[in-house]
Amino acid sequence: MALRLFGYGTLMGAEGFRQQLGERASGLRFRPARLLGWRRIWNAYREEWGGGVLNLERHPGGEVWGTLIDGLQDGDWAQLDAQEATHLPRESVWLELEDGTAVEAELYWQRRGSYAGAPSQRYQAVVLERAQGAGPLVLENLRSGTVNAAGEPQQL
Repeated sequence: MALRLFGYGTLMGAEGFRQQLGERASGLRFRPARLLGWRRIWNAYREEWGGGVLNLERHPGGEVWGTLIDGLQDGDWAQLDAQEATHLPRESVWLELEDGTAVEAELYWQRRGSYAGAPSQRYQAVVLERAQGAGPLVLENLRSGTVNAAGEPQQL
């Protein structure tokens, strides 16, 4: 069985895969999915974005709506791992789809987020656009369920 991925930032839509996978990114399937016991946090830095990017951290009672990505092939993972190198190793997690079905997926997250600066404005705009494309549950969760590096609400 092919591995699935949970996207919660720029990887919530096909455009997030285009650089690595080319036109094959259009063949991927994206469905809203919920990760329980976690929250989005602005505590990671990526040079290519020139500022803070989203990360995840475990948080009792938290939930992150993002997308379950189906259709990745075995050879895709090395390319994605290179792109997400700051968020390795991947971790297997269980997600819940809108209909309540539980599915296993891979997750990229930085275990020791150490950036307390401002979010990259360009990154923030891209993530909001991708969340809007993923649906209202994902967009609302991104806007209201995200925190800054100090754990304070970060409205988008």
